[in-house]
Amino acid sequence: MNQELNQALEFEKRIAIFYLEKGAAAQNLLVEKLFLELAKQEIDHLAFILSKVQTRSWMALGENRIEIVMKDFFTRFQPLLRKEDSQKEALLAAIELEKSGCAIYQQLLQQAPEQEREFCSQILAYDEQHLAALENVHFYLTGTGDWWQQDESRRWNWMNT
Repeated sequence: MNQELNQALEFEKRIAIFYLEKGAAAQNLLVEKLFLELAKQEIDHLAFILSKVQTRSWMALGENRIEIVMKDFFTRFQPLLRKEDSQKEALLAAIELEKSGCAIYQQLLQQAPEQEREFCSQILAYDEQHLAALENVHFYLTGTGDWWQQDESRRWNWMNT
């Protein structure tokens, strides 16, 4: 499992840096907020995995509040949000990164001993919510009709105002 944990560590480092860089450079307020929130969560994941590698025990990984945080932000700042600065490429790159993260944790989940499955399940659930967040913001900004075809449990209906 150590090799897999090292792979997960490298992934979390890479994606946290991606979100920090893209969030800091974002021209779109909604994308900036989303990327910086995701960066915070990826840093938490990194600490979570490091605790396991260094101490052989798990620290607590808090509740995933990405939709709650984004809904609050969207509600408060909607008049300032511009769709024309969609930063489509950064969002699509982030979607692909989160898909690869899901694949990493699905593989880890299958290979993990019983006592480590909870860890893999937790981070996989976070990454699936990250993916949903990215897809919702992408669909909102680009106006694609695909948004309605998305699984209702992953669709943020409150964005369609």
